[in-house]
Amino acid sequence: MSKSIEKSFVILVFTGLLFSCNMTGEKVIDRGLLKVYFAESTDEKIALRLADFWIDQKYVGERPQNIKITEDLSSEVFQIRLILREDFKSSTKINFDELKLLGQIQHELNSNVFDKKKCELVICDNKFQTINTPIPLYSNK
Repeated sequence: MSKSIEKSFVILVFTGLLFSCNMTGEKVIDRGLLKVYFAESTDEKIALRLADFWIDQKYVGERPQNIKITEDLSSEVFQIRLILREDFKSSTKINFDELKLLGQIQHELNSNVFDKKKCELVICDNKFQTINTPIPLYSNK
């Protein structure tokens, strides 16, 4: 094989790997320290409104923050999946002030951002796996 063909092959393979790394079916809105992930099926306007709201309310601090919007089709709500703290585990208790703030944020989101479908906040680990839904909109009774 000639050198130019080998180089072309390596570049082709490398390019393919780069593109395949972002084939999760998710889109992202990148606003510096805030990243909002959402599925292809989710309306991008909702994700943009969420990002704008989060920044306007000054919920973005000094550390990078990742939020993921998912649609829970069984209860017809959006789940706003938050990584509250890196050290947050399922055994970690949410204190009263945190719970009060989460309730306030959820209420404001449902009043200002989500109009057709409501949302609920979901506390997640660093891979967006559910740890806790502190204020569920609908219980599974």
